[in-house]
Amino acid sequence: MKLLWILYIKLLLLASINALPNITSCNSLGLIDKSKILAICETIQCNVSPDSQVYYPLDLNYSSTISHYAISSTNFSVCSVVPCTAEDLSIIIKIIGVNRVPFGIKSGGHSLNPGFSSTGGIQISMQCFSQVNYNPNDETVDVGPGLVWDDVYKQLQPYNVTVVGGRVVGVGVGGFLLGGGYSWKSNQYGLSIDTILEYELVTPNGTIVNVNNQTYPDLYFGLKGGLNNFGIVTNFKMRAFPQGQVYGGILLYTVVVINDLVNAIVTFQTNNQDPKAQILCDFTSLANSFDINIIAFYDAPTAPPNTFDVFTSILHEGQLETQSYLSLVQASPVSFTNNMR
Repeated sequence: MKLLWILYIKLLLLASINALPNITSCNSLGLIDKSKILAICETIQCNVSPDSQVYYPLDLNYSSTISHYAISSTNFSVCSVVPCTAEDLSIIIKIIGVNRVPFGIKSGGHSLNPGFSSTGGIQISMQCFSQVNYNPNDETVDVGPGLVWDDVYKQLQPYNVTVVGGRVVGVGVGGFLLGGGYSWKSNQYGLSIDTILEYELVTPNGTIVNVNNQTYPDLYFGLKGGLNNFGIVTNFKMRAFPQGQVYGGILLYTVVVINDLVNAIVTFQTNNQDPKAQILCDFTSLANSFDINIIAFYDAPTAPPNTFDVFTSILHEGQLETQSYLSLVQASPVSFTNNMR
């Protein structure tokens, strides 16, 4: 089966090279260098619809399309392409494939690794794919890869439902879902990939397909943790789950209590048997200070007695309280270090 799958991918890549689309050339292309990449950017601009955009370094919108949470993972691309339809994305990937130029695909830009979602070639920003469509009849949600998870939760909150997504602010939908996805809900429902029912995918040869366990079962399996190796996803159809208020918050500690806190974390990890209870520990060095925070989460308005006592019994600041799921996610301090790593 694996051999067949590898052969299938090779055929897709071969097709992407040989299946030349009806593309209007705007420039004569020479060696693959920045001048050629610039010409390819202009070719893309000539062939996509007015809905989609191509930005260059001097354009006002360029910076936002290449920026990342970690400044170390931001590369300066020759141009940034913002497709707004799957059809335009298909045209873009065909042009890139024919000309064999480097490219990167950016969802929320939360990756810490240079080159994972950035490039010195052609940057593809998925920001236009920002749909959140809840279907109460089959209890599913269509989610676009151009969003961050706090935006998804905000749009679902009026329906009292949620999806199995990211735990802190600023995490992009695309990379998170294609990489696996640990969530506050994972102890109850599994990884985020376990709750994805269907993908809309633009394959390496530009074909737009709906991938599920019936249409393309091997590809469906490959997308569950296979990152961006099998194409570019333009929509995730996910299971929706009921969501009421939750209990939790952030507890802040100084380095003085680090030994007690580490022991408390080990105790909680060893003894907790409640799938609704989770913690997230963060060690942060900022402005010559070293702080530790614990984000505690319980998936109900109140937690059973003693659930988080091993943490609240240690000297700390902050409190645990009943709040919305969105509020707890937004309270995470991750954004404080934006562009500082």
